[in-house]
Amino acid sequence: MPPVLPLVLGLSGPQLTETERNWLAEHRPAAFLLFARNIQSPQQVQALTAQLAAFSPWPQPLIAVDQEGGRVQRLTFYGRHPAARVFGDWWHTDAPSALRACTLNAMLLADGLRAVGATWLLGPVLDLPTDDAHAIIGNRAFGTAPSCVTALADAFLQGLQHGGVYGCLKHAPGHGRATVDSHAELPTVSGPLEQLQTHDFAPFAALATECPFVMTAHIRFPSIDAHQPITTSPAGVALVQSWGGQLGPTSGQIVVADDVGMAALGGAYPARVQAALGAGCGLVITALSHIPHGMAGTVYAADAAAALHTATIPAVSLAVAARLQALPVLPRLSRPAAHSALGELQSLWAQGPGLQGMALSLTVPSA
Repeated sequence: MPPVLPLVLGLSGPQLTETERNWLAEHRPAAFLLFARNIQSPQQVQALTAQLAAFSPWPQPLIAVDQEGGRVQRLTFYGRHPAARVFGDWWHTDAPSALRACTLNAMLLADGLRAVGATWLLGPVLDLPTDDAHAIIGNRAFGTAPSCVTALADAFLQGLQHGGVYGCLKHAPGHGRATVDSHAELPTVSGPLEQLQTHDFAPFAALATECPFVMTAHIRFPSIDAHQPITTSPAGVALVQSWGGQLGPTSGQIVVADDVGMAALGGAYPARVQAALGAGCGLVITALSHIPHGMAGTVYAADAAAALHTATIPAVSLAVAARLQALPVLPRLSRPAAHSALGELQSLWAQGPGLQGMALSLTVPSA
């Protein structure tokens, strides 16, 4: 078998091209990442993920989707899920109901992914946005208080696991104070390290042992590294790794570099991959997307793909490979359990304070 590369690879369209198939015949990315450009219908996505699964070396193939709910939801076949902030606002008035609803919502998000063959949801967002922060996070965050975000993100992770997919904490060690969008330029977040540790970093530290993956932020924190953003900073990656403990087959977090195509990082595309790996990231997202504005997803970057396909990328580290190989194969929800989860969520929603004017139109995949 070809060596496994530490890439979370984006694809060009709804089907594999001949170029992609030929490259995959000689290379094995550790994971794949689907965007809107890869999604047309449930049957089409099922066919695509079945092809991708054949290239996976892991017991449960890693096929990821940004599927947070709200404005970050690539799959909409089974309805549109609420943004995280809805549950955060609810938590302040009725915490038990909000936590349960958050778990049920995550179960249904996961079930929708499993219905089309995806196994990895890139979420929850643990960032704590400030009043002057750029809107790129906004209502993707559960709230602005560490206690609220930690509690709801934990509930969300429980729901993902029950629903049969892995999660990924993002964007470590915190994107909440960034006043510019890292898709477009490199943010710098200043402030005393002690203040950051007790506030911004706190949800990541609290939940590190609850999730096998954590995604970096392309943000420069001068109190950690005066020159490099977290993704390409050995000190930054070491900080993120420290919360999850030593990486081993059954413990520790795999640090995933956020999409290296974002303008916050400089240099040639393969050099960005190498810089993230050199800093200690275990996997690197290579979405291969043009990002003219906002988030990635719709436009394939053929030039970046060509550069990546001809680059020399080292194999995934032995520690990361062992951790991925040992990840449990998560069962999918039964159809009765999925219907029960939806019914319970609808009941909670109908009683939730301030939610009556917000539609909740979700369905359960039939198979």
